[in-house]
Amino acid sequence: MSINIKPSHAGLLHKDTGTPSGHKIPEAKIEQKLHSPDPAVRKRAQFAENAKHWHHHEGAHTTWNGK
Repeated sequence: MSINIKPSHAGLLHKDTGTPSGHKIPEAKIEQKLHSPDPAVRKRAQFAENAKHWHHHEGAHTTWNGK
């Protein structure tokens, strides 16, 4: 199973938290963004929080634009 993320949305939570691309976003920053006044940022943070609980396979990743 893969997740298709729209290219224009890829990396937005990294940008919102100030975390460099390719690095894990610290849990504290995700928790902080869960209480953001911006509903789009809250939604991205909630998605990240939910994704932590999924059973990830080694080397599994999301796909952008179906690639």
